[in-house]
Amino acid sequence: MEHLHPDTQIYAYSIIASMAQNNLSEKDKQRQRYINIFWTSLTVVIAIGTIWVSLSTLMDMLRTYRDRRAVEARIENLEKKITSDSIFIHKITTSPEFMERFARETYHMQREGETVYIME
Repeated sequence: MEHLHPDTQIYAYSIIASMAQNNLSEKDKQRQRYINIFWTSLTVVIAIGTIWVSLSTLMDMLRTYRDRRAVEARIENLEKKITSDSIFIHKITTSPEFMERFARETYHMQREGETVYIME
């Protein structure tokens, strides 16, 4: 068969294989069917497992992306709070008038002899 064209050679091999399969006993044909069923089942199980892992990975990626966006928003809010707190600390440490006003409003402090009325 070495002198045949490659396509003809493949066709000849398939004919030989089908002839060999026709010559198999019933027991061998049954065994061949079970082997085919085994390999087909194994292929299906591997395919389902691959799809399952891919989908769970995709879901984890989406969940991580959503969590990342939430963390980035929280970071932005905390940076704004740090900025406003830094301004407040600067005002309270450099301005005695601001410190007094803050103490009076927040802690209801008063000077001696003053009467404070709290209205809510």
